[in-house]
Amino acid sequence: MTIRSASLADGLLIHELTQTIWSGRVSPESTVFRETPETVTTQIAKGGAVILEDAGEPIGAGRFVFVPPPISGETRWIEIKRIGVLPGRQKAGLGRMILSSLEAAGRGEGAAGAQLAVRTDQPRLVDYYLACGYELAGDVKLTTPNPRSPEPTGMRKWFDRA
Repeated sequence: MTIRSASLADGLLIHELTQTIWSGRVSPESTVFRETPETVTTQIAKGGAVILEDAGEPIGAGRFVFVPPPISGETRWIEIKRIGVLPGRQKAGLGRMILSSLEAAGRGEGAAGAQLAVRTDQPRLVDYYLACGYELAGDVKLTTPNPRSPEPTGMRKWFDRA
């Protein structure tokens, strides 16, 4: 298993992989289904992404974009987006590998912490992210809010407190 940083040229690959991972798992109203290879590439350019590979085959991915800090005067933060692993490869700790790689990339770029949101149709992920050191945060402002879905559960993690 290897995780590599994605380049802008990986936008199409990440788009196709994400569509495969999320299809049938979340509401059709999710903004993931309105993404294009171009919007994925734009997100990569605004932050970064990683691709999880097994023997050179992509099996998972995740992204982040830089966002303002929750407290004025702090350094920038990252918003974690679209972590996923192909069906059949889930429940093996691979999502946590992707999350850790995204957090490390953000820290490497000077981010003080991370924020994310959990969709209401994925409530089990709240406990998952709590176990990963995230806290509930009702004031998280998302870069891609979805007016078609109920308000997600915002969460955040300060890297220096982890």
